[in-house]
Amino acid sequence: METQTPVFTDFHAHLDDPLFEPNRFPLIDQCVREGIDRIITVANPNETGSFQTTAEMLHYSSHVLAVVGAHPHQADSYSAEIENRILKFLENRTAIGVGEVGLDFHYQFADRQNQINVFQRQIAIAKEAGLPLVIHSREAESEILEILNREKCTVPVIFHCYTGGIREAEEMTKKGFFISISGIVTFKNANRLREVVQRIPLANLFTETDSPYLAPEPYRGKPNSPLLVRNVAEKIAAIKNVPLNELTQAVERNLQSLL
Repeated sequence: METQTPVFTDFHAHLDDPLFEPNRFPLIDQCVREGIDRIITVANPNETGSFQTTAEMLHYSSHVLAVVGAHPHQADSYSAEIENRILKFLENRTAIGVGEVGLDFHYQFADRQNQINVFQRQIAIAKEAGLPLVIHSREAESEILEILNREKCTVPVIFHCYTGGIREAEEMTKKGFFISISGIVTFKNANRLREVVQRIPLANLFTETDSPYLAPEPYRGKPNSPLLVRNVAEKIAAIKNVPLNELTQAVERNLQSLL
């Protein structure tokens, strides 16, 4: 029997998205009331409005934290101006990490070599700032691991919204990297991901929504929200056969190790 109410962490959300515009601050308040103690939102350096909205949320609530970095989808438009925006955000200690950054060889919205070049620069920025890297990876786990090794990345690494294989996940956890699991784990066709979750030690695990995307079952196809991180956590706890409190406390410890 659990002795206290679980406290949840949504390690990755896009609260700057226009879908949240009508009720962004009331939503944050509701999350806090319902036990979502921390929400890490992603600031987009390609959109100045994202920075303003993120700054407003950080000022509004200590329960909201932020990361900032150059997304691989936008690698073709990376510039000195965008990098300066990232650096300024980090210099003000507004962000707790550099992300989401990485490689996306599934959609390939940007040139592959440009993605690699920008990712390498984001690693350097994270190392210079002494901040964790939050990784976006689609069909590029092996390449990312190789680059992290080649660039001698010594900062904490978190693979957000993990959809890769078991072998890569085991290599990540052996290196001490974290793996963040989204609502995809609840999808009927996500058997491989559930196998991955079974093998991830609690000490390497995060929960997230990636909202407003990837709403978990039974809300799949609808706009997602940090409120639904509870559904993600409940599914992971069931897969790992651990009490929900044990899972959420482990996630909180993992977050504290990054702050």
